[in-house]
Amino acid sequence: MSDLIMIGALLLTFTIIFYFVSMRFVRRKQTNKRIHTFIPLSISSEQVEKVEKNNLIKKSVSSVSRFFEGMQLSSKTKQMLEQAGSPMKEEEFLVVRLFSALGASVSLFLIGIPWYGAIPAAFIGFVIPSSYMKSKGRKRVKLLSYQLVEALGTMSNSMRAGFSFLQTMQLIGKEMPDPIGPEFDRAVREIGMGFPMEDVFTSLLARLPNKELEVVVQAILAQRKSGGNLAQLMDTMEDTIRGRIRVLEELKTLTAQGKLSSVIITGLPLVMALYLFFVSPDYFEPMLTNSLGMFLLVSGSISLLIGWVLIQKIVRIEV
Repeated sequence: MSDLIMIGALLLTFTIIFYFVSMRFVRRKQTNKRIHTFIPLSISSEQVEKVEKNNLIKKSVSSVSRFFEGMQLSSKTKQMLEQAGSPMKEEEFLVVRLFSALGASVSLFLIGIPWYGAIPAAFIGFVIPSSYMKSKGRKRVKLLSYQLVEALGTMSNSMRAGFSFLQTMQLIGKEMPDPIGPEFDRAVREIGMGFPMEDVFTSLLARLPNKELEVVVQAILAQRKSGGNLAQLMDTMEDTIRGRIRVLEELKTLTAQGKLSSVIITGLPLVMALYLFFVSPDYFEPMLTNSLGMFLLVSGSISLLIGWVLIQKIVRIEV
């Protein structure tokens, strides 16, 4: 019995000591967190090296892009960069794509893949930056739909408080994050420089091709011509966009299984091919050296691409 009492006393003592020690560490952590919130830390040496490395890469890309200045590049590239919110110029983006293609082909050539395998790798490397920018642009456009609900409510309340329409746009430009904040701020500056509001909103829609934003812009332009209560109109548009977002979220839930299936069906053969190439290269070698194996690889890749496109068409529902 005395042994049990001794063990219980030791456990109780250890628990009390552990509680006070842990509370001390928790309080110190909370104090440091509050200090770091109000007094930002100085930049560390690792951050300085990272910034210098990024500046070196930017300088290298900018210096190489001078060879392409004056070339007539595609207007779609400029529009894609604007939709993605990227500060790069068209010629700089072309240099990035060339570097990516060169890096992909050289990397595969160094690990032992024949030269004819490096050619499609260069094409894929050339396409990857463009796909990344398009994906980033789509994310910005989708995020805009959620920001519009908050922005319309803020603008409606501000106009009821006595603000003008341009003042409310300037408020949204200063207070809200990317993409709606910088884009509204840019629109206000363009209007201040004397551009017609119709042209400013047209360029805004070109940079952010969002259906909800298009509805808002068309309603605002119609109200400017016919008159009416703009604050009440924005409340109505806020309710409409909120309901539209609710429908989109339901559709996203219903099509999630199909989208996941497209990723698994497309990625599984590629993963298995890479696994066999690195784990058992002798087993996979006939697929790269034999004409029948190369034919099967090409036909399988085409089939995968066709299947992925068809699944995407099925699960993509326009609202």
